[in-house]
Amino acid sequence: MQEYRPIFMVVTFAFLGLAFYLTYRPRRTPATAADNSGQSATITASPRSNIMTFNRVLLWGVTVVAVVFLFFPQAFTSFDTANDEFTADMDRTVITIEGMT
Repeated sequence: MQEYRPIFMVVTFAFLGLAFYLTYRPRRTPATAADNSGQSATITASPRSNIMTFNRVLLWGVTVVAVVFLFFPQAFTSFDTANDEFTADMDRTVITIEGMT
């Protein structure tokens, strides 16, 4: 998978860029309700703003994790292969089975 790493990096940053664009793009402001006196009434905050705040926090968290994994991949491989070390003095066994390629 090492040879495909640059492609995965580009795809990751492309998806993160798209996510940041969709999260922080300018939104159309809802039309304010005007009463007969000409003063505009303010519209109260909706539960959507809480969801957007959660989305932004989650997006930044995922971005930090992705950057750490992209730039420091060896830091996390030691968790999986702590006891599996390869040395030069290991033996190699080749088993030939007829009729198989």
